[in-house]
Amino acid sequence: MEVGQHFVGIDLAWKPANRTGIAVVDESGRLRTSGVVRSDDEIADWLAMHAAKPVVVAVDAPLVVPNATGQRVGENLVARAFASYHASPYPSNRANPMFDPPRAESLAHRFGWSVDPGERGSAESPVCIEVYPHPAMVSLFGLSKVLPYKSGRGRTPDARRGTFGELMDHLEAVHELQLSSVRRWQEIRTAVDQATRHVHLEVIEDEIDAILCAHLAWLWHHRPDELRVYGSLAEGYIVAPPPPERDGSPATRDHRLVATFGRTVIGRPAGYGGEERERVWKQAVRTAFRGCALPKDCRVAIELAFMLAPHQTGLNEPDLDNLVTPTIDALDEVLGRLPGTGSRIAADDVRVDRIMASKQPATGEPGAHIVVRELPPR
Repeated sequence: MEVGQHFVGIDLAWKPANRTGIAVVDESGRLRTSGVVRSDDEIADWLAMHAAKPVVVAVDAPLVVPNATGQRVGENLVARAFASYHASPYPSNRANPMFDPPRAESLAHRFGWSVDPGERGSAESPVCIEVYPHPAMVSLFGLSKVLPYKSGRGRTPDARRGTFGELMDHLEAVHELQLSSVRRWQEIRTAVDQATRHVHLEVIEDEIDAILCAHLAWLWHHRPDELRVYGSLAEGYIVAPPPPERDGSPATRDHRLVATFGRTVIGRPAGYGGEERERVWKQAVRTAFRGCALPKDCRVAIELAFMLAPHQTGLNEPDLDNLVTPTIDALDEVLGRLPGTGSRIAADDVRVDRIMASKQPATGEPGAHIVVRELPPR
């Protein structure tokens, strides 16, 4: 088991026989691991191995259900705020045997987690909160409606695979998660790319939701002002961000964006070694971002996380500038041609408002995680 603070996300199945996604992020917000379990004992074993003393546990399942019938207050408030985004929660009450008591409440009692949304949690006094990924996706990713990644009438595996890819792009753009450096995330990416049937996507669907829940758990402790409690402990509650603004005023957070493209490019990042290596790297970047294009005249933020092979680190490690410039130059089709310029150096594009770059030893294959974001108008 790893030491340090842990924040856990659980996409909890209502029945122990069904799949439950589970994930943990560390004190910096980086995803440490994720997986799928079923029974309550399997959840206990997984936590004992990866997060025995969590600070916050965010669970996507009814947690506090005091009402005998109807809908909880928290569900009603979330529905009012997010119904137009197709993100209303399913009603829960004690008339449903699965919520009398709720499985999430039983787990909280088993592990000694408080369920009071007035608490922020600590390793000594952990808190479990109820969250709902759909409104969180809408607000965090600036969506006009929930992405249709779950199974539904008329949705083919091919269509769902594309929507899963879009959802994963948005998650990769969450800087704190650092997904590009997590081997399990790359395995999930591969599973989505290779999916040909609905069941292939359903196997990893709960795990992806759990990763978002883990990020919400981290936010609850570190940035509580970015979340809101809909309802109360007495009436039943759900924790989610406020809905996006629709009155024409600018978004208050940089990641409420009109367009975000995130890709992981596998290869040897160009930084030294001659023109041929630079050409191969640029081609890999262009191929990864094929079909991606930002609107003209928008402000742009670019995030680059380079994963270097062992022979590229230490004394042989290339300068960050030498890694950044050819990589951004390969994003020329994403940024679009400026009027009257023809060929140009993309790294000199005045629309690039900021560049954030880092490098680290690769834990798997070398490459880079690249996120290109459209920023809101000033």
